[in-house]
Amino acid sequence: MFFLYCLFFYSLITNLKFFTDSGISKRILLTLFLARILAMIIGCYLNVYFLPVSDSVVFHQMGIQEFNLLFQNPHEYFVNIFQNGYPYGHGRLLEDSHSFWNNLRTNLLAKMLSIFDLFSLKSFLINTLFYNFFIFFGSVALYKVFIKLFPNCFYQVIICIFLFPSALFFSSMIHRDGLILLSFSMIIYHLFFILKEHQFSWKRIVFISLFLLMIFLLRNFVFLTLIPAVAAWVVANKFPKKAFISFVAVYVVTAILFFSSTFITPSFNLPQYVSSKQESFLQLAKAGNSTIPINTLQPTFKSFLINAPQALNHVLMRPYFSEIKNFQYLPFAIEIFLMEILFLLFLFFRKSSIKADPIIYFCIFFSLTMLLITGYTVPIIGAMVRYRSIYLILLAIPLTCFIDWKRIAKISISKNPERK
Repeated sequence: MFFLYCLFFYSLITNLKFFTDSGISKRILLTLFLARILAMIIGCYLNVYFLPVSDSVVFHQMGIQEFNLLFQNPHEYFVNIFQNGYPYGHGRLLEDSHSFWNNLRTNLLAKMLSIFDLFSLKSFLINTLFYNFFIFFGSVALYKVFIKLFPNCFYQVIICIFLFPSALFFSSMIHRDGLILLSFSMIIYHLFFILKEHQFSWKRIVFISLFLLMIFLLRNFVFLTLIPAVAAWVVANKFPKKAFISFVAVYVVTAILFFSSTFITPSFNLPQYVSSKQESFLQLAKAGNSTIPINTLQPTFKSFLINAPQALNHVLMRPYFSEIKNFQYLPFAIEIFLMEILFLLFLFFRKSSIKADPIIYFCIFFSLTMLLITGYTVPIIGAMVRYRSIYLILLAIPLTCFIDWKRIAKISISKNPERK
């Protein structure tokens, strides 16, 4: 059944217009999807046989419970997602405990998997295959956008979007990360074609709204981070010659609103929300085996400012090679080390004529904000490398495409004439 579904999805990828008009040949598309399947199989094997507690397996089991409920009590199946037994009702929108909204993101995944179970006969592997087919739409959507910006950087764009190691691995497993990747990719795709290509349609607006809603339901703090990035992109599109200033202005206003939120309404204290998320992760870290020390984050501007260097260090430089005690973290240490090399190459060998489109600033501001939040709140290396993986894609694309690789190659050949 698994191989039959693989053939079915291969057929869809080679025939659906969304894929065929991407400009990627059918052979390469199938190869890239095969790479995702291989990452998925490795991930499934590790989740089932090596991880003592696997979120993906837990989600799968919850999906089976919902699947069984569909036939035992159909009415309960369709209404239980709206029910909650908490004393706060549908309040505590930003809280991590005793919150309808916090549990809704898990319940939505369980519902999705219960639908997959109708076609997979409750197979964990096949459910994960279904999941990856939908995530593949997001990768192709990102490619369609960035190949227009960098038409001479085919391989760089392909590698960064489809084959970025940690993003490929973590987004191939059933979790919220892949759905977040799919959602912001489709938002970028439709917004790009509205703003840059002037292809406005209400259909695109509906898609943007639906994927924004999905992000809000799955991880509301990503939604709160995405809104100023989208707003800045729209403003910068109106003033393309002052795109960077537009982003800075929007983010300064956003920062003021962020730290003033407690005075606007105490129930919407955003600095306290970030501080509480750190506290929740610190409680989880007590049972983890990859905990790193982290300063306590207070809900004040001063505390956020003082802790920013440590947060950026954690998310952009960890794990260090010197602190690796478990072999499973070695690939992520190598990956972040290569990202640091890319950054140095960009500093010294960037192309002379760089024209940064507003979408590039969007990628930088949005991804760095998400990485900063991750650095502030997550003291567990295993969780941190998963959370940051999908946002590193947005940094890797401009870095690799703005590097003058031909110049580097010429320097390399001049120093090693025997390579000519």
